[in-house]
Amino acid sequence: MDREMEWNAEVTKIHHINYVRNSRAITVAWFVFSACYTILNIVAFIQPFWFGDTTQSPGVGYFGLIEWCERIQGSEYSCTGNFLDFNTLMNDYFRASSFLVGGAALLFIFSIICMLLFLFLKPALVLKICGWLQLIAAVFMAVACIIYPNGFDDDNVRRICGQDATAYNMDKCQIRWAYILGIVLIFDAFILAILAFVLAVRQAKMLPEFKKLKEEHLRYIHEWRDQ
Repeated sequence: MDREMEWNAEVTKIHHINYVRNSRAITVAWFVFSACYTILNIVAFIQPFWFGDTTQSPGVGYFGLIEWCERIQGSEYSCTGNFLDFNTLMNDYFRASSFLVGGAALLFIFSIICMLLFLFLKPALVLKICGWLQLIAAVFMAVACIIYPNGFDDDNVRRICGQDATAYNMDKCQIRWAYILGIVLIFDAFILAILAFVLAVRQAKMLPEFKKLKEEHLRYIHEWRDQ
C-alpha cells in the first residue's frame, strides 16, 4: 500500500511537470508568433504596395498607407508621404488607416514588453493583459482595412487608376500584396489573442487542480502511515 501511494504521488508529480513544461512551450510559441506578427505589421505599415497600376491603367504608380509613388519619366518615381507629417498623407481615410495600423503594431509591441511582467505578476494575469492588447490590435487592423478603400475617391488615384475610381472602386488598378498581408494579419491577431486567453485560463484553473490532487495523495500517504 505504501508503494502504491508513493507511486500515485510520483505519477501526479510527473503529470504536473509535463503540464508546466507543455504550457511553457506553448507560451514561448505564442511569444515568437507575436514577435513575427509585429514585424509583419510594421512591414505592411511602411510598404507602399497596398494597391497600384495595371497594364490597363492610364498612369503608373502605387499606393500604401503613408506613401504613394507615381512614375514621372522612365524608371524614376516621385514618392510623397511622411507619417510624421499627416498633411503629406493623401486623404483622411488613408490617415485614419495608417494611424490604426500603426496603433496595432504598437499594441503588439506593448504585449511583447508585457512579458517582463511574468517576473512580478501571475502568468494568468499577464496573459490576459496581452490578450486584450492583441484583441484591440485585431480590431484596429480590421477597421483600417475596411475604411482604407474609401480613400480611392481621390484625384491622385484617378490620375493613375482611371477617372471612374471612387470609394471601394479602384477602376483599372488592383490590390497588391501589402493589403492582402494586412487582411491576413487581422485573423492572425484574433488567433493570437484567443490563444493568450486560453493559456491564461489554463494557467488559472489547471495548475490548482494538479496541486490539489498532489496534496490529496500526500495526505493519503500520511494517513496510511499514521494508522
